[in-house]
Order: sequence, then C-alpha cells, then structure tokens
Amino acid sequence: MAVPTRSEVEALIAERIAADPGFRDSLLADPRAVLSGLVGFDIPDSVQVVLHEESLTQIHLTVPASENLSDADLELVAGAGEWGLNCCTC
Repeated sequence: MAVPTRSEVEALIAERIAADPGFRDSLLADPRAVLSGLVGFDIPDSVQVVLHEESLTQIHLTVPASENLSDADLELVAGAGEWGLNCCTC
C-alpha cells in the first residue's frame, strides 16, 4: 500500500467530515488515532500531530518546511526513518 500524500489525506478528511459530521468530533478528540486510521499505519511518536480548526474569522496557513533539512529530517525523507511504508503495521 502506498503512503498517501498530504493532499490525499486532506481530501479524505474533508470527504469524511462531509459524509459524517461525527467524524469531525473524533478527529478533534484524538487526531493521532484518526490520522493513523486514515493512512493505514501508526504515526511514529517522533511525529507531532497538530490540529487546527479554522473558523469564519480565523484561517490557518501551512508554511512549508525550510529547505535546510537536518540530518534526521533527511533520513526521514530518504525513507531511513520511521515515517512511511517501512513503519506500516497493517
């Protein structure tokens, strides 16, 4: 199973919230568990899951990570870390 992209996960979340309003409550209550269920594997403890809920008067923008990656970041991107197919517990 391929690891979904960020945009694919965001689309899945939007679809599930539209189909099941209770899903939003579950996501807000335990974002790590819900995200793990969506991607099909446990999110490593080294990855922080932060959830922001927008309102009509407040928006949240995601600023891409700096291009200056640390050695640890490079290992994750290269697949040597825990994030990706090599950590799949399914």
